[in-house]
Order: sequence, then structure tokens, then C-alpha cells
Amino acid sequence: MHPIFSPFWAFTNSAMDYLLFALIGLLLFLSITLQSQKRTITGYSPRLAWIRGGIYFTSGFILSILTGVLPALISKPIAISEQVANLYWWFFTFLCVGIIYFAYFYLWPRGTLTHGRELHLPQVLFFGLFWGLGEGQILLSAWAVTEKFISNIWLTALVTFLIVGTFKGLWQSLYWDIHVAPEHNIPEWNLKKVLFGHIPNLIFTLSYLAVFGNALIFLLLQITGLMYMTYRMRFPAWTDDRP
Repeated sequence: MHPIFSPFWAFTNSAMDYLLFALIGLLLFLSITLQSQKRTITGYSPRLAWIRGGIYFTSGFILSILTGVLPALISKPIAISEQVANLYWWFFTFLCVGIIYFAYFYLWPRGTLTHGRELHLPQVLFFGLFWGLGEGQILLSAWAVTEKFISNIWLTALVTFLIVGTFKGLWQSLYWDIHVAPEHNIPEWNLKKVLFGHIPNLIFTLSYLAVFGNALIFLLLQITGLMYMTYRMRFPAWTDDRP
């Protein structure tokens, strides 16, 4: 199997190295800010949610550089000419688009409440974009690490699915939906969202990545889903005084 992503990070005195150092500095700044501000705030806070989100997104970019994901995303085309001329590639690309549409534009909103939160469109789209960029690169980083040790591409996809599925399940339930996302879930819909939304997303998009290797398209699919989720839950603005 030819690896999809670049080798692990090594210092080469390039722009990517200094971007990494800047991101580490930003991560430290956000972490210190969070620790200083959360002492005076109890309960859910939009301001702290944005800081926590920023820590998560920044960590995703750092992990992406360290695992060779970001260099590959930048250096490789979104698709090669042979794929564009292949009807099967188009079919499976639109199939993945359809899965994202069903999961996050049709199913997910039906199990989601806004509790009357005001829509702040620019801030919502900004947060959703970086949520997609950060989390999408974390998912790809799991693949990048796995493929360094496993040569069979379908076994790589399976192990990545297990790693990512476990991570997302624990992360969402134990941290993200408590400290970052505002209250939005209808409990009776949670299992439906997982079984018919999140799991099909991972199965189809990771399979697509295994067959075609289009990491940037994988990332764009995750960005699309998460941006719309952010919009539909009416994620609060930084300055909101209510969850």
C-alpha cells in the first residue's frame, strides 16, 4: 500500500516548522487563558466554549503537522485526472456527499433543539469551519499514524474506524457536549444520530479514502457536516451571555 500521507514531522527549517511552533504558542496561550478565566465562571459559558474549541482546533492542526497530514493536504491535488475521468469515482464521491446530506442536513436537525438561541451567522460559520478543519485533521491523523504501522489499506481503514469511533464517542459525551456545544440534544434521538448519522459517515468516507486516497475531499465532507451542525444548533457567539 502506498501511504496517503507524508512521513512524520522532522525539523527542516521550513515554513511548516514555524507554523507548528506558532500553533504550539497559540495552544499554550489559549490553555493559560482558559485556566485563568474558568475560575470566575460557573456553568456553561459561550466565551469558555470558544476558548475550549480553539484549543481543540489548534491541537488538530498541530497533530496534523506532526503526523504528516497537513503537508500532504497542501501538496496533493484534490483529485487526479484519472479519477475525474472515472465514473466510479464520481459515483462514490456523490454517494459520500449524499451520506453527509442525510446524516447532517436531514437526520441530525430532527434531533436538535436551539432553545431560542439567536443566530449569529458569521460567528457560527467561523466556528463551524474551524471545527471541521480541526476535527477532520484529527481523523486523518489517526489514519496517518495507523498506515505507518499497517500495510493493508482495509485493515488501516478498520483500525482507524475503531480509533476514531471510540474517540468521538467518548469525547462528545464526556467533554464536548458538556463544555463546548450548547444544550441541543433531544435524548431520544441520540442513538439515531449515532447509528444512522455518525457511523455511516465514518464507514463511507473512510472507505472512500481507502479506495481513492482523496484526503482533501474527506476533509471537505467533514467540514460541510460540522458547519451545518454548528448552524442548526445556533452555536452562541463569543459575547453571548446565555448558553
